[in-house]
Amino acid sequence: MTPPSAPPGPSVRREVAAAALLLGWRIWVMPLAFLWTDWFAILCAFWIVTALGSRSRAWPVIAGATMGGLFLVYAWRQLPLTWAALGIGP
Repeated sequence: MTPPSAPPGPSVRREVAAAALLLGWRIWVMPLAFLWTDWFAILCAFWIVTALGSRSRAWPVIAGATMGGLFLVYAWRQLPLTWAALGIGP
């Protein structure tokens, strides 16, 4: 195991490059105004943070915040559809 202060190795660089390419593609095909609500873009950014800072003490907080944010995005978009399908609501 490498110490936290060690420079990122080749596998970390490949992971960051792959996630950055996917994130760049998503930015290319999606309007920027909606990017913050796109679960794929959020996961790509989380993938980059995880690859670079998974040994950090802040990582559990970042992971929890990301998962909470993904839940909020899901609930914001999915719950109205679920309520409409069940006949609940106006």
